[in-house]
Amino acid sequence: MNKKHLLNSSLSIFKKAYLCLFLTSSFLYGAAQTIPISSVRVEEATRDLQLLEKIPSNYSFNNRPFVCSKAIPLDSIYRWIDSAYFDKTQLNGQLLNNKWASIRILPLALIQQFNSTTPYGYNNGGFLKARGFQQLTSLGVFARFGPLQIQLQPELIWSQNNAYPITPQFGSITTPNRKQVLPGQSNISLNVNALSVGIASVNKWYGPGINNSLLMSNNAAGFLRAYIGTNRPLVTPIGSLEFTLSSGWLNEDSTTAFENYAMQPTSKLNRTMYYNGLVISFQPKWLKGFHAGMSRAYAVSDMNSAVYNNSSFVDHYLPIFSVIEKKSILANEDQKERDQQVSLFLRCVLPKDHFEWYLEYGWNDHSVDTRDLFMGPGHSAAYLVGFKKIVPLPAQKAYVNFEVEYMRGEQLAENLVRDAGNWNWHGALQSFTHNNQLLGSAVGPGSNTFKILSSYNKGWKRYLFSIENISNDPQYHVNSLWTDKVFGAGADFSFKHFIVSSQLKTVVQKNYGWELNNNITNIFICLGINYLF
Repeated sequence: MNKKHLLNSSLSIFKKAYLCLFLTSSFLYGAAQTIPISSVRVEEATRDLQLLEKIPSNYSFNNRPFVCSKAIPLDSIYRWIDSAYFDKTQLNGQLLNNKWASIRILPLALIQQFNSTTPYGYNNGGFLKARGFQQLTSLGVFARFGPLQIQLQPELIWSQNNAYPITPQFGSITTPNRKQVLPGQSNISLNVNALSVGIASVNKWYGPGINNSLLMSNNAAGFLRAYIGTNRPLVTPIGSLEFTLSSGWLNEDSTTAFENYAMQPTSKLNRTMYYNGLVISFQPKWLKGFHAGMSRAYAVSDMNSAVYNNSSFVDHYLPIFSVIEKKSILANEDQKERDQQVSLFLRCVLPKDHFEWYLEYGWNDHSVDTRDLFMGPGHSAAYLVGFKKIVPLPAQKAYVNFEVEYMRGEQLAENLVRDAGNWNWHGALQSFTHNNQLLGSAVGPGSNTFKILSSYNKGWKRYLFSIENISNDPQYHVNSLWTDKVFGAGADFSFKHFIVSSQLKTVVQKNYGWELNNNITNIFICLGINYLF
């Protein structure tokens, strides 16, 4: 056999092997575009679809955002939400779609937000907590080439950021007309079946809460991180598993206000903090719709500190796998200038009853040992509970949705013996913020909230009413308790290729800024528009 023939044979074998790998990975690709947590109407409707028996009950919704797949493509979600709209509206966003490749234009999103008097608003990504007008513009593209998937969806945010009433304990001078260019809901990943590995800046949500999450919500902008995890339930012989392990960087800006410093700046903080987080959710095969899980996160102030010189790789870069009990690391743990949060959660879905209930209980400090945990389970703890009920109206092709959620961020009775500070503090270390905004519960550190929401839904049309009571950090302001009573109404509808969502809230603030008899009423307006290509 001559060299030329040998070379040709080798190239032929290589081409066949590559083609075989490409075809195999194409048939096994596991994911499609994500539905951003902040998306206009679609993300909220996706959870409703599970209670309407459209999305299987083994999807936990504890590891969001929801990722579309071959089994549940985005077009199916649109059709389930409003089949009449989908049938009469010609969508042309899919530029290419075959076994090996797919390219799709993502919806154009325009979201406007307005506060008349005070800074209000949460779970709104990169929007500032600010007074005045704000606008977010987002447009992107999704592409799949075999196992490689690319979703580029940057965000441009402009904030009027007007001055607002300041008290000795709350608020600071603002910098008007702030602009932000963020990577937004972007993601680059390699996917095989239900597993993904990649780099992303999409907003994440840990746990079952609808309005609050103890560890991770979309209150702040998504931060750049590397991750490995599932893009849909990984079915095993004993049940369905979902998880995400991620590591990235959190930013701070000492020149602007921190949500965890009562909207005041501090010259002490201008760090880039290392973040390591894990969320796991499992549904046993024999308990369909019952999801149990946990989440744990670390924020590290100084990765180059000498205290890490003799640390293992796991302790240094993957601390979420370090010990839970503190007794074995008492000697130098506090010197490492890092903080942890951990939570356990349950979500029970009953699709035939169109009902779900859920709870999450977490701690922001190690217990010394098991005895310490059982003697003081409320030390450094916070929790949330809630339920959701849907009443189908088949004759109208509609349904009524009812939600109740309570979250307690205020310390429990154990603080009388051992004060743990608020949820985002550990000693003198402030952590778990990105761009000065809280990663987890958005109502503020040490605060409690109770919310009731009811809505009538028919396709894209929705009419909603809500009532919420927020008690702002009551433990440390007993004599000047600041409460917000929020009365909301909203309406959503479709017009040709446009999906429109609107909300109006009246925020009645008593003892605003923890100042007695400083009572203010703020009007909050939010208008979101999606254009579906």
